[in-house]
Amino acid sequence: MLKTIFITSCHPLISRNILSTGILSMLQERGARVVLIVPETKKEFFAKEFSTAIVEGVKIQSKKREGLMRYLSLAALDTKTLDIKRKTEMKGSGSLLVKIFSNRLGFYALRYLENHVYRKYIFTELFQKYNPSSVFCTDIQSEIDVALLVEAKRKHIKTVGMVRSWDNLTSKGIIRAIPDKLVVWNDIVKDEAINIQNISKDIIEIVGIPHYDAYSNFVYNKEEFFKKIGADMQKKLVLCVPIGDRYLTKNTVDKDIVDILDKNLSEDYQILVRLPPGDYVRELENNHTQFKRINVLYDRAKTNPDNIKATEIGKDDDAHLAQTLHWADMVVSGPSTMVIDATFMKKPVILFGFDGYDKRTYYDSIYRYYEYNNFTPIIESVGVRFATTIEEFKEYIKNPNLSQSSIEAIAQKEVGFMDGKCTQRLFNVLIS
Repeated sequence: MLKTIFITSCHPLISRNILSTGILSMLQERGARVVLIVPETKKEFFAKEFSTAIVEGVKIQSKKREGLMRYLSLAALDTKTLDIKRKTEMKGSGSLLVKIFSNRLGFYALRYLENHVYRKYIFTELFQKYNPSSVFCTDIQSEIDVALLVEAKRKHIKTVGMVRSWDNLTSKGIIRAIPDKLVVWNDIVKDEAINIQNISKDIIEIVGIPHYDAYSNFVYNKEEFFKKIGADMQKKLVLCVPIGDRYLTKNTVDKDIVDILDKNLSEDYQILVRLPPGDYVRELENNHTQFKRINVLYDRAKTNPDNIKATEIGKDDDAHLAQTLHWADMVVSGPSTMVIDATFMKKPVILFGFDGYDKRTYYDSIYRYYEYNNFTPIIESVGVRFATTIEEFKEYIKNPNLSQSSIEAIAQKEVGFMDGKCTQRLFNVLIS
């Protein structure tokens, strides 16, 4: 009989990745009382979305301390991703410290500081109120997760942590608090945990990506879906995934990509632009009427009207994404996790790695993102098409020329397991 389990849910898209899988009902059927620990500002969303769980909102108190530790954790990690980031959005921050801290001694020192230097224990009242038997941190590098892990370990409570996404171990700094068990998607992330983060292989469990389990159970109705998005059922559908404004200064790239698609696809195609749920694509959104040759449709998950960057992906939005991918004939994307979603759904993927009609310097280009550590296996594979020029892009969209076996091979590598049992694997770790 399980007792009470704390589960964190701090990242804007974490509900899609974990909580929408059915893991809550599996735990509750086993007799567990599930308490979701979420940021105070997101308490209302989670209380509505997951009504069978208890939801507690919290906020980090010692922002200066957490900011310093986060800065040091970034400075200690020497990866290609962070090397590029230090020369771009980080504006050189941490370039000197990385030479000092990026070694085993530096990792040990920072983890010691995290666990022993003063911090305000913000969960004490919740521990007294619920007396949890275990803690599951769904984003091991989030500030709330780190704080909860440290406090739980002080109380000798069993802890499980999860690497939230494929780029986290190479871009978010070192894991500052190590759980009793660390769950990851695949062998790639496991190797990063061992070789980059200096985590013992004995505590790591590969579970795959749980939220994909539900995709095989959805009812896919083409007529209903095409009617919903306003598409023509007699035409093929190209799903276009913009990179978004947060990643590029004066982002004209996404508008240019849609323009090239509009001018070069045959007329038996139509384009569905999936606008990023938590970002703007202003040049594209403000000039969408310029595309007149073939039908260009626009789609966006329900957003937070007060703050689009705080948008959560709910169950209905996730189901809609599955429908979108299922009925797409081809996916054209920037550097996005959508490449994993699409290959899982066995769709040919064309990645645009050039800056539209403009020339940009390397550190202001879209190309730099494809040199991040997490994209290396994708680019080196034969499971996607990577266009670095307009000419290549035109050729690929006319003929992706990708075999199903090559698409499935890259999906298998990134997803870990494709047998629909990822949620069960995660559940087994949580109850063990």
